[in-house]
Amino acid sequence: MPQRPFRFVLSRPQRGAVIILLLVMSVVQLFRLFTQSVEEVPLDMTETHQYQALLDSIRIREKEPTPIVYQYNPNYLSDYRAYAIGIPPEAFDRLLRFRETNRFVNSPKEFQAVTELTDALMEKVLPQLKFPKGFVKTKPKVRILVKKDINKATANDFAEISGIGSVLSERIVNYRTYLSGFSVLAQCYEVYGLDSLVVKRLLDRFEIQSPPNINRLDLNRATLQELENTPYLNREDARKIIAHRTRNKGINEAFLSELFVNSPNKLQRIKLYLH
Repeated sequence: MPQRPFRFVLSRPQRGAVIILLLVMSVVQLFRLFTQSVEEVPLDMTETHQYQALLDSIRIREKEPTPIVYQYNPNYLSDYRAYAIGIPPEAFDRLLRFRETNRFVNSPKEFQAVTELTDALMEKVLPQLKFPKGFVKTKPKVRILVKKDINKATANDFAEISGIGSVLSERIVNYRTYLSGFSVLAQCYEVYGLDSLVVKRLLDRFEIQSPPNINRLDLNRATLQELENTPYLNREDARKIIAHRTRNKGINEAFLSELFVNSPNKLQRIKLYLH
């Protein structure tokens, strides 16, 4: 009886198991191939270091405090502050000369025009400058000082002047009485005890508004005593006038010019009281 050949036959469950096993092996093989290809890709260490440095710098900047920028009015900059801001000395000198004319810079454009800074330098210093908003320079109020009449002022009026107390104010009044009133303001310098600075303050507040009350003497009729009592004449001057008038049976102002040839200022004062 002939023998039948051997046949290897799998059952249905066995076939399913074999298929699953093949699938698993395929997946494992694919995974190994994939991981092997990834490991073989070389890493660019330079790019990695650059990226890490970038991240580090960002972290450092985030931790650093934001610097405070102070602003200054350019019209009141000092030498040191202008130097610290970065304004060149020659540009700051131009600004100072502009300020000496009692003017102000009120905008960046005007500041650059005055200092002649380049655009690049102007851009650098501008964040540190603060210009006045709506600044309008007002003219200083001019105080109108009304002067008083020096020939009618009281001692209290004179005492209001710095440097003139009660003693000097009374002395001014007495000297004015002696002169029968001030004829020229320069006579204030003749008051004993008043220095030139005080007189200058006095003349800033007083002026001659009313004429002095002088009774001029006739040279040919005035007595010796009248001449002696005349301001700017002493007893010796009075005697010379009387003697000349007696010898020449009269006198005129020409003799006075000869008598006081060395004192022209005194002659001008005497002529206020004689004719």
